[in-house]
Amino acid sequence: MKEGGSISVQTESQRARTRLRVRLLIVGISVTVFGFLHHVDHVVRGNHSGWPFQEAITPFTFSLLIYALLLPGIYMNLRGRMAAGWWLFTAVVALALVFSVHFVGQDREAPIRDIYAVYGSPVSGLIALVVLAGLLTSLVVLAITALRALRAGSLVRGGTNDG
Repeated sequence: MKEGGSISVQTESQRARTRLRVRLLIVGISVTVFGFLHHVDHVVRGNHSGWPFQEAITPFTFSLLIYALLLPGIYMNLRGRMAAGWWLFTAVVALALVFSVHFVGQDREAPIRDIYAVYGSPVSGLIALVVLAGLLTSLVVLAITALRALRAGSLVRGGTNDG
């Protein structure tokens, strides 16, 4: 009876791990899509953009490097790895970048002044703000999901080691 219970616990643990990995994948893809749309928004607006769309190298240029963190995370999840630590690092770095650029300091890209007001159409401005909100929200969800995955992984390892 103990062996059957052990197999059942292992199977449930595998299912839980798969669910977390899939959630990380979905949220990671969401962050990537919102990030891409937000970068497109920068280019379309023409303000707070930079190389390769303008001659100057700006913080926008360096922000494109976030895909060097997002795409490997997606790849690892697709290959069966949870990569929770990777996702947590990526989410924290991206959140710090997006939050500081849009909400901190005099030179910030203020959502109303520099995003919404730049568009001649209230609908276009609102869409741009929704994309920014979606990016921030998906980054927070990614960080929370990665923390949960790390916690679940440590509980499984702890239970296995105690067993």
